[in-house]
Amino acid sequence: MSTAAPLGGGKDEESEKKDEMDDDTMFTTLGEEDKSKPSVAPRWATRVFSADCLCRVIMLCENANKAHFDLALARSARLKNPKNDFLVLHLSDLIRMAFMAATDHSNQLRMAGLQALEDIIKKFASVPEPEFPGHVILEQYQANVGAALRPAFSQDTPSDITAKACQVCSAWIGSGVVSDLNDLRRVHNLLVSSLDKVQAGKGSSSQLYRESATTMEKLAVLKAWAEVYIVAMKIKKEAETKPKHVLKSTEEDEDDFGTIDELPPDSLITLVQPELPALSRLWLAALKDYALLTLPPEFATQLPPDGGAFYTPETIDTARLHYRNSWAPILHAVALWLNSTGFNASESIEETAAAMPSSQKRATSIMLNQTPGTPPSTKSLPEINKDRMHLILGVSIQFLCSPRPEEPVEHVTSCLQALHTLLDSPCARIHIAEDQLLGVELLSVLHRLLLTWDPPSVQLLVTGVVQQIVRAAQDYLQEKRNTLNEDDIEEKENPLVLGEGGESGGLVPGKSLVFAAMELLMFILVRHMPHLSSKVSDSPSHTAAKSHLSEESARLVAATVTILSDLPSLCSPAGCMTILPTILFLITRVLKETAVKSADNQVPPPVSAALQGIKTIVTLPTVKTDETQKQWTSLIRSTLASILEYSQPEASKPVLDEVSILTAIALFLWSASTEIIGVQSLQNGCMNRFKSALNSCDPWVQAKCYQLLLSVFQHTNRALSTPYIHSLAPIMVEKLKAVERSRPNNNLELLAVQEGIKVLETLVALGEEQNRVQLLALLVPTLISYLLNENAFASASTASKDLHEFALQNLMHIGPLYPHAFKTVMGAAPELKTRLETAVRASQASKAKAAARQPPPTVHSTPTIKLKTSFF
Repeated sequence: MSTAAPLGGGKDEESEKKDEMDDDTMFTTLGEEDKSKPSVAPRWATRVFSADCLCRVIMLCENANKAHFDLALARSARLKNPKNDFLVLHLSDLIRMAFMAATDHSNQLRMAGLQALEDIIKKFASVPEPEFPGHVILEQYQANVGAALRPAFSQDTPSDITAKACQVCSAWIGSGVVSDLNDLRRVHNLLVSSLDKVQAGKGSSSQLYRESATTMEKLAVLKAWAEVYIVAMKIKKEAETKPKHVLKSTEEDEDDFGTIDELPPDSLITLVQPELPALSRLWLAALKDYALLTLPPEFATQLPPDGGAFYTPETIDTARLHYRNSWAPILHAVALWLNSTGFNASESIEETAAAMPSSQKRATSIMLNQTPGTPPSTKSLPEINKDRMHLILGVSIQFLCSPRPEEPVEHVTSCLQALHTLLDSPCARIHIAEDQLLGVELLSVLHRLLLTWDPPSVQLLVTGVVQQIVRAAQDYLQEKRNTLNEDDIEEKENPLVLGEGGESGGLVPGKSLVFAAMELLMFILVRHMPHLSSKVSDSPSHTAAKSHLSEESARLVAATVTILSDLPSLCSPAGCMTILPTILFLITRVLKETAVKSADNQVPPPVSAALQGIKTIVTLPTVKTDETQKQWTSLIRSTLASILEYSQPEASKPVLDEVSILTAIALFLWSASTEIIGVQSLQNGCMNRFKSALNSCDPWVQAKCYQLLLSVFQHTNRALSTPYIHSLAPIMVEKLKAVERSRPNNNLELLAVQEGIKVLETLVALGEEQNRVQLLALLVPTLISYLLNENAFASASTASKDLHEFALQNLMHIGPLYPHAFKTVMGAAPELKTRLETAVRASQASKAKAAARQPPPTVHSTPTIKLKTSFF
């Protein structure tokens, strides 16, 4: 430091430069002196901090730029600016650091390294490899991952590290990175060895560490297996829905050994399948433990005195935390297993006890609701299934009643997915349908969950579970009605009285499944469309502007409307009259608010659901009885009147989707004709909507209008269709005749004309024989007016040429179909006959020219000299 001090004065800049040089000299000198001393490695706390920082960097990059996790994007950005740097370009460094930490002698550092490895797997599992399409960049690090995990499964490894390694194993197997079956087996074998350790009972680890550590390790193993099983079943389900590929059996394919290592769709489930008998028993035992441990303090006497399957009475407080971290995937796995086996899997306790070590006999007895040490009870399969149902539903309802705010959202989604999966099984559906109060309780709990958990993913899962409950009730009620019909054919009215509402139509809150479902569904609708509630829309703070629904909100509203339209099928006719005014009001309001015209003419999901809901309700078979006919007719008429009122154009509203409104009107005309025939105001309103669509400037609206009119004109009830034919057919004819002056310029305009001609052809077919000539006198001249002469055809647009061909083909079809009437029309107008003949001759000439241009087919002549010897 003394030699580094400045000796002379001078200008400020020079002194500053000298100071900088002296500093550099000082540190360089110190560094040179330190080279002779032995280097000291960073302490374990520093290295753990470094590993934690590594995880932090990964998390920060995730929220910064998507190029950090896209190799192709990162490389292109690096080419544009060499100073750009992205995390994915350092993946090999990340893997190397995680590997070094995970295999260190310091237990704390091993934990941090395994956590970093798990984060790397989750974040980079789906990053594609640009140079090898169909592959991901993590595939090249399979050996590193396997080598980093293997030491964590040795006998002397602490339980917390083995538990963490199991979590990384399940993340790696479930990530879909592995395409080599042998490599998958290497990591899978680590989990198999852990499972053997769980089944073997107390091992060496229990002597080194306390019992709660053993509980943590065993539950971590079961959780890892549960996560792998969930992914395996998901892959299996996706493989079953995909079309099967036909494998070629050629010599080249036989020589291609590269496809042998590819992962078959069911390979993961085949690896899990051998362990399922043991896993299912252990999963159920763990769930039973968790159910007992979550009991309130006043029920502490119900806890087994010797502890549970995986905990002892001394470690009960610490065990609760481990169970709380592991129960959700296990619950989902148990539901998947029960659903796949159809609740048919049952093993006697004697077989189980003989096959399992003594340490697990207690787990089996606890799982089957049996006190340890007592002789085995012989329960029938229905009783065992009932116990399993009560266990799963009890755990789910207890958790969903009041999930803690700090609870990870994955636990909520796992619980809801387990319920949805469980209710896929016929056995579970019957169980929940027979006990209606159980369904009401579950719906109330789901409603309560929505009040505190806002994510759209949770709401979508809730609607899925609600739909399962409603469909289970539908199937059960239909079965009861069918049985009653078979048993008592004479009393035909009895089956209809079945259902909620009975003869009075009253629904009791707290006991009615329909009421509980409507409460929950109304909550979801108002959450995403607040103006549906009169309380919200009338409040001073409510703004008039209605925001556009996001994609997730649109899906939620659509799912809600679909369930709403299914609820009347759970009611008696009187019960339907109680709920239908509310349901029809909500569906028509959703249709009004979401039927907005889009640029690509796509129908939003809520609109499709509303239209399908209207069709479901209007075609209900059990509603129309002598007692309810008058009220039903009034409901149908008022609903149609509301839709017609909503379709009135207003300056303040966005452009209405006319096609959706016309479709709704056509549904009423087609399915509820008897209720609306003779109501002049409704008939005039419907006709005005169709007239407006026919005169629309949008060819798409015209084309869809023609299609819907075709269905109305073809209705079997002439009292309904005739007024529409008399009112709208003349307008159609005028529109189609005007096409001669303004021919179509694109395919959409051509489609509108073609759909209109189809309607006219249908009217000719529906007409009586004596009116056939008059009808053809409208159709034939219109078609002939679309024909082009030879000169105009050469310079016409593609759409105009297609219209010419369409008209000519239809005329060639109509002639033989109605020969007498066709000759009469053509004879009355010679210029039409001349024009048609000219077009036919031109068409035949063009076909002849096209045939002449084609080269003649090559005929392989047989060789004149035959070889006596075959060289092949």
